[in-house]
Amino acid sequence: MPLSKEKKKIQKKILQLRAEIDRHDRLYYKDSRPEISDFEYDCLKSELLHLESLLPEETSQTGPGDDRSGYLLTRKHYLPMLSLENTYNLEEVFEFDARIRKLLATEKDVEYVVEPKIDGLAVNLIYENGELKCALTRGNGVEGDDVTDNVKTIAGLPLAIENAPERIEIRGEVYMDSKIFQKINEERRNSGETLFANARNLASGTLKLMDSEEVRARHLKILLYGLGTGNFLKKQCEIYEFLQKNGFPAQEFYLICGKMGDAKAIIGRLKAMRDRLPYATDGAVFKVNDCALQERLGATAKAPRWAFAYKFEPERAETVLRNVIFQVGRTGVITPVAELAPVNLSCSWVSRATLHNADDVAKKDIRVGDTVIVEKSGEIIPAIVGVKLENRPPGGLEKLNFPRNCPCCGAALVRLAGEVAWRCSGGDCAEQVVQKIVYFASKAAMDIDGLGEAVVRKLVEGGKLKTVADIYALGKEDLLILENFGDKSVKFLLSAIERSKKTVLWRLINALGIPAIGEKTAKDLAHYFRDWDILVAAAVEELENVRGVGKKVAQGIFDYFRSAEDVGLMEKIRQIGFTFADVATHYNPHFSQKIFVLTGALQQFTRHQARELIEKNGGSVVGALSDKVDVLIAGADAGQKLAAAKQKNIEIWTEMDLVEKLSLE
Repeated sequence: MPLSKEKKKIQKKILQLRAEIDRHDRLYYKDSRPEISDFEYDCLKSELLHLESLLPEETSQTGPGDDRSGYLLTRKHYLPMLSLENTYNLEEVFEFDARIRKLLATEKDVEYVVEPKIDGLAVNLIYENGELKCALTRGNGVEGDDVTDNVKTIAGLPLAIENAPERIEIRGEVYMDSKIFQKINEERRNSGETLFANARNLASGTLKLMDSEEVRARHLKILLYGLGTGNFLKKQCEIYEFLQKNGFPAQEFYLICGKMGDAKAIIGRLKAMRDRLPYATDGAVFKVNDCALQERLGATAKAPRWAFAYKFEPERAETVLRNVIFQVGRTGVITPVAELAPVNLSCSWVSRATLHNADDVAKKDIRVGDTVIVEKSGEIIPAIVGVKLENRPPGGLEKLNFPRNCPCCGAALVRLAGEVAWRCSGGDCAEQVVQKIVYFASKAAMDIDGLGEAVVRKLVEGGKLKTVADIYALGKEDLLILENFGDKSVKFLLSAIERSKKTVLWRLINALGIPAIGEKTAKDLAHYFRDWDILVAAAVEELENVRGVGKKVAQGIFDYFRSAEDVGLMEKIRQIGFTFADVATHYNPHFSQKIFVLTGALQQFTRHQARELIEKNGGSVVGALSDKVDVLIAGADAGQKLAAAKQKNIEIWTEMDLVEKLSLE
């Protein structure tokens, strides 16, 4: 039977919502860079579930999300690791309790443990015979990414446990302390880099880095609160006590709710203490305290029936949108930024907020003069989440149109297929020049201390900097004209510029901001070519030989080095006289262009020494096994990685093999 017009309308909206949610899932779980707050995301899912309920023939496709990276080794959980049902409505907490009592066929009060809902990355630790064998992310609930080496860098996490079953799964959240997060963002702000949106995203991205030493340097933390398989305890609160006794960083801030009538007061107490907790929390989790009842209640395909989350609505404030400016980034991307009448939000004054992109502006129909609702998305970046249309003047306000031309140079804006961003088609506008130079000097690139955005902007405006190569032509007289720059400041900056000439090749490649080239690909290019001039002259076919560089990226690199605006720049860079410390002294076919993983205890080298030797001979070292790994170097007590490497037919070396191939005595 043909669908009615109303049903077709609902079906169309369902498809739109599914596509939108899929996009936000990728941004949140895989890229760790969400564009909307959790509240906005939950509203989208709630709307989708409602519409799907109106059309029984539409099978619900909403799931718990999938954080698998696609490049890390995956492994199955022994017991599925599901997400929690959640609500922002207190009445639904009472409905959850009623549903529990109905399933248990009882009218008696059910005892709950109520704990803070941690805004981190869910992980599952598998201990076998008392030793930590494997650490997995939630993934899709059935299997997750293997992040064992990275989890082992977390201070205070026991690698062995006593008085436990032969196999036990311990579950919790990896997070980043707010002070560490603020310090990292402050360093990025000072070097002109984009700030991380929130601590959860940074923790998630950090845990999936290929370099465990870099993970260690970011000081991740972990809090454990549950068991999967191997639960031998009678109550949920006993799980916390068991973990604490065995030295685990376990949940301490929990309350017992003996009857649901106390739920509102308990939620209020947890909400009041959230600012005093060492981690970000966005709600309260109710868990049936009796583990036998948990077993009886079981789970659906998506969530356990015995647990439920009440989420705090994000703090919001109303203010007036005074203006919208359009910023130009170093790659030409145009970002709309709202200028607001200052408003106090989360104990700080907010006068600017992100509007993300043109689609976001159009969807929310935001207009200058509107009363807008501002929210701190992830507690760090303010965002406009809505408009108070009832406050809009009767005569209306002028519609906000996204520009067609670059606000800096006037060049036409273009939108590449598959992208939401609009970009300036001209490559020489002053704002792009400023941002390119700021990035070139940042810690992630050439690390020129003292050359921040304010200084760069003044030098660009004064005609002293037009390209990144001009940095190396700056003299004392060019810098003394800057405000607050005396002899000491000038000497400091000139010394930093001179030091940057002695660098590693990948830093220069990364610093140029070549399209689609990040730190990892820059390192791969440096390992392969080992010489700046050879890289610049390379043909597309040779660039494609570099691991991880496909035809499209190779063509982009080739075109970059030959574009009219960059040919002169490449010659200037060649003349600067960089000294690259990472050029190998000799070619070693055992290592060139190969990817290595180190596991187990090495006797003759530290991990750092082994990594340096491998890289000097043309190889690269990563932290996790994947299909791209060529060689596993196994020391004593290699464990699970050795077994996984054999299963994947990866070449295996002993430490003696490494010594022989390095030709060391």
